[in-house]
Amino acid sequence: MNTSPAGSGVNAPSGYRTSTDGMSSAARTINDTAEDAQQEVKDLKPAKVTDKDFGTKHTQWFGDFSKAVEALGTGSDAMCANLTAFAGQISGASARYAATDQQNSQNLSQSGR
Repeated sequence: MNTSPAGSGVNAPSGYRTSTDGMSSAARTINDTAEDAQQEVKDLKPAKVTDKDFGTKHTQWFGDFSKAVEALGTGSDAMCANLTAFAGQISGASARYAATDQQNSQNLSQSGR
């Protein structure tokens, strides 16, 4: 498929092509990368240091640091979840393309072309 749906207002870049294999591969890569990142993210929060680890002259900054680490962890969790969902959408689109291609092939075969 190298054309946009009618009325979408979006034109595919010159030379752009899709394939079910390419889409499936991209979906697997995105999903696997998000899962790998999720393993690292789960170790991010809560902060593993305490206010005492900051030293007596810097304990006043621990609250801000702890909140920032929590926000970073929450944002990272959301990013991984969104990437996993995006990979699922690509995979689903690939399956729909494959089913349509198969049906079109059967229709052509049945029509004698």
